[in-house]
Amino acid sequence: MRKTVCMVLAVTIALGSSVTAFAAPETMADGTIFDAEYYAQNNPDIAAIYGTDKETLFQHYTMYGKAEGRQAYAGNEVTMTRYGVLLEPGDENYLRAGYLAAGFNYNLTPITENVYYTNEGGQWVEHREPLETPRVSDPAANFVRKDWSGDQRYQDIRNEVIELVAGSGAGTEMEDVESRVKFYSSNQQTYEEFSALLNNLSIDLVKEGIVNSCSLSNSYDSSDGILLDPYRPFERYAGIWINNNSLQSREVYDAHPETWAYFKGEITIPEPEPYDPELDGGAWGIGW
Repeated sequence: MRKTVCMVLAVTIALGSSVTAFAAPETMADGTIFDAEYYAQNNPDIAAIYGTDKETLFQHYTMYGKAEGRQAYAGNEVTMTRYGVLLEPGDENYLRAGYLAAGFNYNLTPITENVYYTNEGGQWVEHREPLETPRVSDPAANFVRKDWSGDQRYQDIRNEVIELVAGSGAGTEMEDVESRVKFYSSNQQTYEEFSALLNNLSIDLVKEGIVNSCSLSNSYDSSDGILLDPYRPFERYAGIWINNNSLQSREVYDAHPETWAYFKGEITIPEPEPYDPELDGGAWGIGW
């Protein structure tokens, strides 16, 4: 027993005497930002037991430390919403998980070129033009985590989701349900504001355990059916996708390890369909 106490004290003293400049935080496989050196120095009780191995410390953080309010890296501000939901790094992956569960896909690799084709003399010719600003196909692009619970629209849409779940049963899948909450958006600022509100609400609904997955889209009605500039003045509403659990394919799941720890409930990953040559040209011919 005396030897164990001495070891704990030695680790604590060593940690306490080290410098306070830390290595740059790393983005872990699930998308969480984590600094093992910082975590060890600021949690000597954990380091004394688990040591300073990065993966071991990260495992402790994800399983226990996060829920205990321990910080993952320097400057990591952990706050609470009015409903007791932690605002913390990695929350954007709830958005991505909900997007995948609703049957969509995204790509975090920046798109740097605009690719298009022209038919020249019966041959399709590929053209590539560099983009001035690379873009990312990401449901969490430009996402900022914030507590929107003081906004009446947030409250109204949250209550509507709770009513939908209560009326249909926990876990019932719903696709693109049009919310009753509507407001007139007149410019880009109000559009982006409403998008930020919906993104944060969708995360809160999952973290509170109200739904297993959630994707709230910033939608509007266009009388002519043509997709117009999303920033144009329109009456907007939330498109509600909740409790969806079917991914497009195993490939989609494997391509997004950043979301694996953020799926709640059971997820269905379809098996690849057997190859059918008739569906790949076959009796129909190819290239028509």
